[in-house]
Amino acid sequence: MGHERFGRQIMPIITHILLYIAYATISGTVGIALTQVGGQDIGASFLGAIALFCACAVTHASISTTAASGRIGNAEKVIKRDMERLRVAHREVTADIDAMQTRIDQIEAAVATQSFGAPQIEAPTYQTGGPPQIESKLIEQIVDKLGAAMDARLQTIQNAGITPISPSAARGPMDLVREALLENRVELYLQPIVQLPQRKTAFYEGFTRLKDANGRLILPQEFIPAAEQAGLMSTIDNVLLFRCVQIVRKLMKQDRRVGIFCNISPSALADEQFFPQFLDFMRENRDLAGSVIFEIPQDAYENRTSIEARAMAKMVDLGFRFSIDRVTNTEIDLPDLERSGVRYVKIAAQTMVDQILHRGLRPRSAITREIAATDISAVYQRYGIDLIAERIETEDTVLEVLDLDVPFGQGHLFGTPRAIKESLMEETAPPREFYLKQSGRIA
Repeated sequence: MGHERFGRQIMPIITHILLYIAYATISGTVGIALTQVGGQDIGASFLGAIALFCACAVTHASISTTAASGRIGNAEKVIKRDMERLRVAHREVTADIDAMQTRIDQIEAAVATQSFGAPQIEAPTYQTGGPPQIESKLIEQIVDKLGAAMDARLQTIQNAGITPISPSAARGPMDLVREALLENRVELYLQPIVQLPQRKTAFYEGFTRLKDANGRLILPQEFIPAAEQAGLMSTIDNVLLFRCVQIVRKLMKQDRRVGIFCNISPSALADEQFFPQFLDFMRENRDLAGSVIFEIPQDAYENRTSIEARAMAKMVDLGFRFSIDRVTNTEIDLPDLERSGVRYVKIAAQTMVDQILHRGLRPRSAITREIAATDISAVYQRYGIDLIAERIETEDTVLEVLDLDVPFGQGHLFGTPRAIKESLMEETAPPREFYLKQSGRIA
C-alpha cells in the first residue's frame, strides 16, 4: 500500500516532466525546420522555437490549474455534504438522548414520589468561616453605603433649611431600594433558554427584582438612575449576584444539569473591596463552575479595563465561564472572546437577521474565505462559543433563527421570567436581625 501511495504521488510529476520534454523537442524541431526548410536565420528560428515552447507551457499550466481547481471544488463539496450528514445525524442522536433522559427523569420522579414523597431541598452546609461570613461582610459594606447615601440626602435637606414633616418626606427611589434590601424583599426570576429546534430547556437566566412594602415590584427604571448617580449600582448588583449563586446551589440539589446565567456589572469586577471576597466565595463554590455563567454587556466587555480583564481571568482560572449580551455589533472578535473565557454570545434575533442575513456582517476570525450566513454558528463553535438568539417573540422569528442554524433561543415565546418558590428565597436570605442591627434600628 505504501508503494502504491508513493507511486500515485510520483506519477503526476513524471507526467509533467515528460510533457515539458516533449514540448521542448517539438519546439526544437520546429526551430530547425525554420532554418533548413524555411530559410530563416538561426536567431529568428531560435526565437520562434522559444515562443512555441512558452505557448505550450502556458497552455499546459492553465489546463493543469483548471483540473486541480475542479478536483479541489469536488472535494470541498463532498466534505460539506458529509459534514451536513454528520450534523443531521448528531441532531437526531441528541434528540433521542434528550427524549430518553426525559423519560428516565419522569420514571425517577415517579419512583421518588411513591417512595419518599415530594423531594426536599436541603440547605447548603459550609465550614466555619466559609461563604456565609464572606457574604455577611459584603452585605455590611452595602448597608453602610446605603446608610451613608441616606444620611447625605437628609443632611442636604437640613442645610437647605427645609424641615421634613416626617421621615417619609425625604423618601425617594433609593429609600425604596434600601428598605427592600434591609427587609429581604429580593426575589429571583428565572427565564428558560431552550435548545433549538427541540425547545428543550437547557439553561435559565436569572433576573433579580425588588419589592416595596406593599408587595409592588420596584421597576429598574425607577431606581437605576438614582443608584448610578449615587455610585451604588455596583453594591446592589453585588448582593443580588450572591443571591443568584446561592439559588443555583439550591437548584443543583434537584437537578445537576441546571445552568443559570447571572448578570455581573464590570464595576463589581473592579471593586477592590468586593471582588477579592467574592473571588474567595466563588473559590469555595467552584463546584458550581459548570452551572453558573456570568453575563456582561458587549459594550462593557469591549471597553473593560485591565483590572476588569484580570478579574475575569481569575474567574476563568476557577473554571467559570462568561457570556456576552446586549450585542449591537455582530462584527465580534472571536479569538479575543475565546482567550477571555467567553463561551456564549447572546444576540437579539432581529439583530441577527438585520446584520448577519441582510447586511452581511461577519465576526472577526482566522477564517479568510467568505462565510455563508448559515455557517456563522459553526464559526462561533470553532472557537468554543455557542450562539443564543434572544428576544424571540413569534414563530416566524424562530424560523429565521433556525435558517441561521442557531443552537439556542430565549424569549417570551418559550417562557416568561417567573419567580422561584418563596420558600427557596427564604432559605437563602440572611437573618433579618442582621440587617436591622447594621442599620441602627436595633440597639
